Amino acid sequence: MTYSRNHRTLQVDADGTILQAGLDAGLRLAFSCQAGGCGTCKSRLLSGEVEMGRNCLTEQERAEGHILLCVSRPRGPVVIEEGGW
Repeated sequence: MTYSRNHRTLQVDADGTILQAGLDAGLRLAFSCQAGGCGTCKSRLLSGEVEMGRNCLTEQERAEGHILLCVSRPRGPVVIEEGGW
């Protein structure tokens, strides 16, 4: 998994989320509920595929490529454009 803003590449544990991998690596990421309910960690998936649990995103946000880092698990290499943090 690569964060586009700082070109930082991280490994995500098989049962881990993108948010947790970033926090474990010391990145300062915006988040709140960690359950997909608030949208604070909303970011854009630039490439790749994620499995995303229940979340508060609208159909339009999902169609535009938005994901929530707290409930997203990569299914192979992904590139993320971080949200406004």
